[in-house]
Order: sequence, then structure tokens, then C-alpha cells
Amino acid sequence: MSNAIRVKNLTKTYKIYPSSVARALAPFRKDDHARKFTALKNVTIDFPKGEVVAILGKNGSGKSTLLKIITGVAKQTSGEVEVDGRISAMLELTSGFDQQLTGVENIYLRALALGIPREEADARKEEIIKFADIGEHINQPVRTYSSGMKARLGFAVSVSVDPDILIVDEVLAVGDDIFRLKCIEKMEEFRKQGKTILFVSHSLFTVKAFCTKGVWINEGVVMEKGDLGPVVLAYEEFLKQERARVRSEHEEAHPEEHIAVEKRDILEMKNFRMFNAAAKGTTAFEYGEDVFFEFDYYVKRPIDRMTFAYTLTTSEGYEIYMSDKQDPATRLNSEVGHHHLRVRLKNTNLMPGSYLLSGELWNNDAGFFINHSLKRPITIRAGEFVGTGIVHVDYELEND
Repeated sequence: MSNAIRVKNLTKTYKIYPSSVARALAPFRKDDHARKFTALKNVTIDFPKGEVVAILGKNGSGKSTLLKIITGVAKQTSGEVEVDGRISAMLELTSGFDQQLTGVENIYLRALALGIPREEADARKEEIIKFADIGEHINQPVRTYSSGMKARLGFAVSVSVDPDILIVDEVLAVGDDIFRLKCIEKMEEFRKQGKTILFVSHSLFTVKAFCTKGVWINEGVVMEKGDLGPVVLAYEEFLKQERARVRSEHEEAHPEEHIAVEKRDILEMKNFRMFNAAAKGTTAFEYGEDVFFEFDYYVKRPIDRMTFAYTLTTSEGYEIYMSDKQDPATRLNSEVGHHHLRVRLKNTNLMPGSYLLSGELWNNDAGFFINHSLKRPITIRAGEFVGTGIVHVDYELEND
């Protein structure tokens, strides 16, 4: 298989100056007293064509530096980079905009920076505007845009290039749910076309669902590379060890405190069951019937002001109702030891259909989900037709 990108013996070293004055005077001094920081250390990686490669690593590990060198934004200290194809990079979606120009004018400015000819930009302008979906704001100065609107416009221009190689650095961390969905759909379209994608994300769930290969970088060194499964497995094990190290160091420095890194270290839930008013265990309830559920929870370390909350969603995950996590009326017994909680959902007014019920134990420091992410399916059924939709809204008529 041929390679879209080849990186060989790549090293990047930065000079760290104690102040901006020292940086400005450095060219005039024999010894500039700068401290050297090596962001990448002799990195060698081949990125095969047609693969979606996850670039994994903690913040500061060298991921963004690698991508900047590949795209030509930064220059390496030593080593080689070979690129076969047209690159479109989404390193910083909102960079390159002139704040005084309108969205339309910035489309042409950004296209010029990406190497898109004026004629091609003209042909793609309406498509870009439609994809950005920011309405009449497209004709307003970018300085009036929210960060989400800038991100939409930046992404729309970047993907309009129709690249051979797409580089995405934490693009899903900005914007709203609709924007993120558009990003994923567009990248999925590129993947089906056999384009090469380099994908940086701290969401391992997204990485596992989307990527085919992986590269894990730590402190500028490639730790693992190749098929995604083994790379993610090694990275997850590293993260577990890091969390354990941080917890141990904190406990040694602050023996009077406890840092809750793992949920199971402070709280455990079990014996969850759902039942109706007749105490019959079930996940199927009649229309209008109250929903009961209960579970045991074991508090292993003291938890301050722990409360209960729950969420009801449709079977597709759309939120119907989420209770208040800060409601003092739902405060629970959080003393160390075993406890039992029974919950009754009254008059839910859910229409017949399938739903998901999530329970949550919460305090001011962190959220603790029942069974570490409880989503139990429930079914509402009715003997006769009572309407359509999600929730029944009662009404009365006055007719003269």
C-alpha cells in the first residue's frame, strides 16, 4: 500500500526564552540563554493512503507540532516529511479570518490561504455558505460572530477544498451538536471516498468508532503505531497508570484529602431493578402507570451533598426530561456504608413507545452514574389508541 505521508527521523526543538525582551535581544547576543524544549524526538511514521489515523496523546505530547510540520505551518529542526496529495488542515478553525471583513469576504481570504484559485472559490461559495449555515450573518463582519459561528465557517471552507488528505485537530471540541454532526458526516463521506484522514481527538469513543489506524505519541516519542486496536489498548493502559500516579502523588502531598479519580474508589451501585405499583418486576408499563425503580449503593469514602437526578430520553437519545442536579430535596444519605434508594416516577404522561431511563448520583465535585452509565430501556404500552408523539398534554374544551 502506498503512503499519503511519510515522516522520517523528524525532530523539532523550540527555544524557550525567560521573557519577550530576551527573545527580541537574542539575535544580537552570542549566548541567548534560551532553554531548549524538544517537542518531537526522531519520529518516523508512514501514513498509508485511504486510512483514518488517530493521533493519540496527552496535551503537550507533540501531536499538534507534528501536524503543523506536516502542513507546513511549522518547520522541523531535522528530518524529512514527504506528502503525496493535496492537504486540507483544520488545526485552528477560526484562524486566518480578518475580523473586519464579512463572512463572504473571509471565504475568499481563507480560500486564498488554502491555495484555492479565485474561479474555484467562486464556484464553491454558495456550497460553503450553505454548509456553514449561519444565515444573514454571512454578510456581517466576522468580529460580530460567536466562536461557534467562526468554527462553522472555518470548517465549511476547509472541507470545500476536496483534499486528498484531511487533517483534523480537535474539531469536534467546538460548536454545538448540529455542527459536530455535520463534521462527522463530512468526514465519513471523505472516508468512503478513500481519502486519508489524520484525526486528533481526546474522545476515545469517537476514535474507536471512526478510525482504522493509530499513532500514540508521548513527550515527543512514538510509543505505539499500527492497527487501531492495539494502539488504543496501550494508550488506555497508560492513562490508567497516569491517573493512579496522579492520585498517589496527591494523596501523599495532601493526606487529609482524597482525590476521586475512579468512581469505584468512592461509590458502587448494584441490585438495580424496575417494578410497577404491584411490586412486579418489569420494564414494560401501562400508559399512565407510575414507574418504580430501586438500587443499593455503597459509599466507600465520604461524599459531600450527594443528590439524585434522572434523565428520560427517547430510544434515539433525544432528551425528554432531566431533573435538577442541585435540588436540595433530592439530597441522599452519603455516609460511609450501605444504603438503599427507591424512586417513583409519577404521572410521566409518556406516550406508548420505547424510552431510556438514566439514573445519576451527583455532588459538587463529580457525577457518578449508576452502573457507570446506566441507560435502562423501558416500554410504555396502551390497550387503545391515545394519540401520537412523546408526551401526552391534557386539555379541556369550552364550546358555545
